[in-house]
Amino acid sequence: MHAFRSERGEGRFGTLIGMSVLALTIYLGFKVIPEMISVYTFRDYLDEQARFAALSRHDDEIRKRILRKAQELDLPVGSKNLTLNRNDSYFDIRVRYVIPIVTPFYTYDWKLEESIRAPLF
Repeated sequence: MHAFRSERGEGRFGTLIGMSVLALTIYLGFKVIPEMISVYTFRDYLDEQARFAALSRHDDEIRKRILRKAQELDLPVGSKNLTLNRNDSYFDIRVRYVIPIVTPFYTYDWKLEESIRAPLF
């Protein structure tokens, strides 16, 4: 009978651990997934702006639009993080930034570097 009681405790402990892991996973999902969506949306926007640059020579306007989009998406991108480069055959956009993922126990710095190159026609 005594062995039966210890097995019941182990089952409860295992369930508690499982529920803790599930709760942690859900919590991190709520912290990380919105950031991931913003990053992918921003990356798509950079690609669109690089293609648009092939038709336009208004690099200052492109810079303003990119910074405005980053602000809309609540991404920590400033003018110092953004580099635009144009030559005779291509247009480059490079953005480096860090998104802090804050949890009660630890802050993870997610370092991102987006580099988009579009040919000029």
